[in-house]
Amino acid sequence: MSIRPVLVFACATALLLNSCSTDLDITAPYKENTVVYALLDKGTTIQFVKINKAFLGPDNALVYATVPDSSEYTDAQLVAEVQEIKNGAVVNTYTLQDTIMDHDPGIFAGPQHKLYYFNADLDSTATYRLNATAKGNTVSAQTQIVARVQPTGSIIALPLRLVSTGGGSYASQTIRWTSSVNGKRYDVAYRFNWDEVIGADTIPKSFTQQLGNVVTDNTAGNQALELAFSGETFFQTVATRVGNTANVSKRIFKGVDILWAVAGEDLNVYLQLSSPISGLVEDRPVYSNVNNGYGLFSTRRFYEIDNKQLDATTVVELVQGQYTAGKLFCIASPGSDYGC
Repeated sequence: MSIRPVLVFACATALLLNSCSTDLDITAPYKENTVVYALLDKGTTIQFVKINKAFLGPDNALVYATVPDSSEYTDAQLVAEVQEIKNGAVVNTYTLQDTIMDHDPGIFAGPQHKLYYFNADLDSTATYRLNATAKGNTVSAQTQIVARVQPTGSIIALPLRLVSTGGGSYASQTIRWTSSVNGKRYDVAYRFNWDEVIGADTIPKSFTQQLGNVVTDNTAGNQALELAFSGETFFQTVATRVGNTANVSKRIFKGVDILWAVAGEDLNVYLQLSSPISGLVEDRPVYSNVNNGYGLFSTRRFYEIDNKQLDATTVVELVQGQYTAGKLFCIASPGSDYGC
């Protein structure tokens, strides 16, 4: 069969209904969807919840985005609460309050936006359930809470040793910890701190560098985890990231902070699906754990060990080593050979 009779038949069928038209209407009847985003964190007593509306309209979406009413509910349109549940019973109920906060420049209405919040000392043995009704649309979601990270081994008390004893070669420091209850993914980083002296001014400086991430087998907690902290990579990174500020007379090393950012199970799935595509398949599912809506209601936790110092051989490498000798580092110990 040739193509032409098929096209004639298609148009003839359409004419019976009304006419054969080339117009395509991609806009469905108006329907709002409720979008929720929240990451509950036991490390703070103020918990923020972002609740917005989304819809498809006939006009330019970029124009809609600049109008607050296009994405934000009024006070009369939204009622929301978070319930704390233990052993199947609701033990606390927190009504969400709204507040206005600044946000970064972008396509959405600004420079401020509406957030919701509640104050609570979260319990890592409880489940927290969001219930919200927005213009008659009821949505819900729930999450458990990531418990505290537990560092183990030498990272707790001993100085960082990133050069072998006696010098001569680089070493790796192993960062060890046990997993948290309800924690699934662990992103580990360090923050390098120093003071930059320019004339009579002393300027605090820092940079943060990722070391990697570890995903646990389960969320039951107490799993032994570790990540290598490469000595040579550390000095290469310091040399690159401290920069080449003009007129610096010295850089006073202050310490290294070890940082953990822990994601709950749903947040881990969201991060995996949001990561850059590296294979041939480019399609991926849209992840949401919000019932009758869209978004993410999950948990996270931060923990850090502050002001880790370097052991003696690592200090020598920082001051005189092949990567950082030209960076004018010294340590805040006047009696030391490498003191400022």
